[in-house]
Amino acid sequence: MRSEVKDIIEKTLKKTAEYFKKDVDFALLPCEKEEFGDFYTNLSFKLADKENSPQKIAEIIKQKISPNLKGIIKKIETKNGFINFFINEDIYRDHILKIFQNGKEYLKENIGNGKKILIEFVSANPTGPLTIAHGRQAAYGESLSRILKFCNFDVTKEYYINDAGKQIELLGESLKARYYQLKGIKCEIPEEGYFGDYLIDIAKKIKEVKDDKNFFVEFAFNEILQDIKNDLKIFGVSFDSWVKESEFIKNKEVENVLNFLKNKNLIYEKDGSLWFKTTIFGDDKDRVVVKKDKSYTYLATDIAYHKYKIERGFEIIINIVGPDHHGYIPRLKASIASLGFAPENLIVLIVQLTTLYRGKEKLRMSTRKGQFITLRQLIDEIGPDATKFFFLFRKIDSHLDFDIEVAKKQSSENPVYYLQYAYVRLKHLIKYAKEKEYTLEGNQFSIDLLNNDEEIELMKKVWKFNDIISNVVKTYGVHLLAEYLLDISKLFHSYYQKYRIVSEEKELTYARLVLIKSLLVVFELSLNLLNISLPERM
Repeated sequence: MRSEVKDIIEKTLKKTAEYFKKDVDFALLPCEKEEFGDFYTNLSFKLADKENSPQKIAEIIKQKISPNLKGIIKKIETKNGFINFFINEDIYRDHILKIFQNGKEYLKENIGNGKKILIEFVSANPTGPLTIAHGRQAAYGESLSRILKFCNFDVTKEYYINDAGKQIELLGESLKARYYQLKGIKCEIPEEGYFGDYLIDIAKKIKEVKDDKNFFVEFAFNEILQDIKNDLKIFGVSFDSWVKESEFIKNKEVENVLNFLKNKNLIYEKDGSLWFKTTIFGDDKDRVVVKKDKSYTYLATDIAYHKYKIERGFEIIINIVGPDHHGYIPRLKASIASLGFAPENLIVLIVQLTTLYRGKEKLRMSTRKGQFITLRQLIDEIGPDATKFFFLFRKIDSHLDFDIEVAKKQSSENPVYYLQYAYVRLKHLIKYAKEKEYTLEGNQFSIDLLNNDEEIELMKKVWKFNDIISNVVKTYGVHLLAEYLLDISKLFHSYYQKYRIVSEEKELTYARLVLIKSLLVVFELSLNLLNISLPERM
């Protein structure tokens, strides 16, 4: 595996560094451009001095390590002081053979070592349908969770339901107005209320109004939350736990945590409100936790909620939020620091907005007026797979322009169609080989026959899979896996068009089927990690 090869090179470099009698830290990193090889090191820069330039040191290192890396390294180049390593192609061949023999288990890496992670995402207020913005967060959160689980992190996915406060009260008032309007009774929606037509549909479901001041709030909340759960199920996104904000208030958890902070002299009164000294922990100003009317701010309930996260023993807490949460990060880090949790272990990932297009036409939307395309409407039009892949293909901190017309195309212009088509082709090749009586079990394969440029390039790409996964874990960049899968799809489609995989040449056919099966393992695994379905036919 790639990590083992990297370890061998690193150990050889460390031993060589002893020759210079200097104890230095250096890096061995994957090359971004293929013409520079597979790995490069900056060791020569660390060892250079006034008498010996990095390039001179690099040449000395090259001479000393070359004999020790025979069979692993095809060649070593020095350029501008860097040392570039080109891996022996037999390493690639051995790698695909092991994937062929052991499947996805061979690709697993124990990066997480069972570390407990809580990922909270979507957490949309239950005041209306899921929007496109929520959909992007849902696609990202689910895929990131799957990748972390694959790398042996103990992952829990959680949805936090904001079911307390003024917005929920306005929701109830808005539904009440819609209900009486349907009865022909004049009743205005509050100015800051919810004007979307979805409340008309909910109002139609009310058979009788119970004499309860919370009736409309509870009815709207239950209907909308159920719709959210249904939409997420259709989208292939699930949660291990659902936590209600109201429970922290009802069970006096908010009151208790504020008393805890008071006892630590972190709460003070000013202008009739209670303030939390977040500036002590690096925030730019202190924050209100209890307003003049004695109601709690979002921060107060958030502190209680994050105390609950910490108490369950999570070592890393990941919050996936929308673009309007930049100011929320320092106050939240201050909150968990006051509870004794290391703030660097709270990761807040901000997902930028998405703009929808139909070709060149930009679709204008107003959430306030209830004029917007919901996530469910987008899924119904283009399908869950295309929706998810388009959300995942760009970095989350980049604004996303989403062309609905491209997502509907069944051609190479549509990336999700293109990579699913590659998967189906791979499946078909294995099936076709069996029909032609090629038995893949228990055979000896002459994989050294995989020696043309396209095959070497494909094997090299497969070999880099674990690097991609490691980078996703390190950077939380799920888009890296989406880009990788699209790149390998292009290489495979080109290879398929140029060469006959199943032919009369038995040894060559068997060798190519080993490559095809290893590609299939990588495709199936990657699609599952991205939460994209595996079609039987296209």
